[in-house]
Amino acid sequence: MEIHRLLLVSVFLVSVVVQCQWANDVSRMEAEPISANLTKKPFTDECLNCICETINCTAANSKCKGDICGRFSIDRANWKDAGHPTVLFDDVESDGAFERCANDFECARLTIKKYMDTHPHDCNNDSIIDCYDYGAIHFSGTFKCKSPMSQAIGATFSTCLSKMKN
Repeated sequence: MEIHRLLLVSVFLVSVVVQCQWANDVSRMEAEPISANLTKKPFTDECLNCICETINCTAANSKCKGDICGRFSIDRANWKDAGHPTVLFDDVESDGAFERCANDFECARLTIKKYMDTHPHDCNNDSIIDCYDYGAIHFSGTFKCKSPMSQAIGATFSTCLSKMKN
């Protein structure tokens, strides 16, 4: 009887190990880029500055309009997806943590950086995720970034991008 019990425990442990390995393999596959030919360039301060210049984020407009707050016009969903950054010594669980972060220039910048690092998308289908794509994600959202930018935003952003390349 004892051997039978040991055999069952061994079979169970092997099954658990196989299931864990399978779950790890699935997670790794889901985290891999959609295309093996896709190149992801880092989200740089220069790129963030172009986004800032395009939306005039240096203006003293740090108010909330509905669920969109701060100079960078961050919404609560993006803040959550970025890992809930907070201003120094703030508690993510406290009332107003999102608003305080979105209205704090440095916390807002960190939120955008974290979001872009964790939610890259090739918006113009050129197999390169670069500043153009990061801008399109910020201005239109990850799932609408393939749509053309408005004329005013597109022109201002393109001008900044060309200055950045020189």
